[in-house]
Amino acid sequence: MKLPQLALALSTATAMGGTDDMKAAAPAPALTAPNWLKISGYAAAAYTRTNGTETFLDGGPELDVAKVGFLATQGALSGYASLFYTPGFTSGGHEAGILDAYAAYKMGDFTITGGKYLSYLGYEAFDTVNMTQLTYANTLGAIPAYHSGLKVDYATDTFGAGLNISDSIRGGTGFWTGDKDFGNGLGYEGYVTYKGIKNLTLWAGVGFEDSHTVTDWSTYDVWASYDLSDKLTVAAEVAYHYDDTVSGYQGLAFLKYAFTKHFSTVLRFGTDQFESGANSGDSVYKYTLAPSYAFNDNLLIRAEFTATDAPSNNTFYGTQVLLKF
Repeated sequence: MKLPQLALALSTATAMGGTDDMKAAAPAPALTAPNWLKISGYAAAAYTRTNGTETFLDGGPELDVAKVGFLATQGALSGYASLFYTPGFTSGGHEAGILDAYAAYKMGDFTITGGKYLSYLGYEAFDTVNMTQLTYANTLGAIPAYHSGLKVDYATDTFGAGLNISDSIRGGTGFWTGDKDFGNGLGYEGYVTYKGIKNLTLWAGVGFEDSHTVTDWSTYDVWASYDLSDKLTVAAEVAYHYDDTVSGYQGLAFLKYAFTKHFSTVLRFGTDQFESGANSGDSVYKYTLAPSYAFNDNLLIRAEFTATDAPSNNTFYGTQVLLKF
């Protein structure tokens, strides 16, 4: 069975077992697994329309995607691997591949991780299941995706910090990966976060690459999130980015309001200010409205309307169904 078919079958099975109470216990998993192994994932499909151009099941990794993850835990040692599929979009020439592949060891408040993993940087999530809308607020390219290396994280209830040393930051030609070469320069990321004030998260991070062959790549990123109530969350982010092809600032302002335990809406503003590159001097502004309705813990539908004010204006409409297990 192909990955998207497997993910859809598993997701549908668990979705049908859900309850109307969003805080109720999750339904029994569709697969039987030993206690040390957890299997999870999601599948999403979307219909979109941008200035008259339509997509369905070929819109890219934020819109049409399936992922299955396997988490094995034995005491302080754990390992995680995931398979990822997105039709109509290729990374390194492939529509499917291994996305995550790492092992971690926890020692008190410290965790050491080695393998292929996601970048620290960015407020908006990589995985569709963790997003609150269909598209991203920014297009400058300041936020990297996956790379391979070693990282150390420290976390308490109020404070966190991490340091990553990897093969690269900017990414390579593989399936959402770094350049797979530790000999031509390394990539570095670090962050600190503070949660000592109730409902407030402050985060600051930096990523840069010391390459022997091309101009250095760097991003400086700060964001903050605050839960004003059980229903209302606000957040803001600003990042500065520089590399050999583009430099500039990007930012977003975010508001999410939960009208009920099932229905919520996101209002978002995003901007990109290009200082150099092909779009040098351009300013891009995005205005987004994204409502979501969760039928249960496993099935939700979300929509998005985004108007972009830029040298090439466009209007985006989209609807997405997401199944998770």
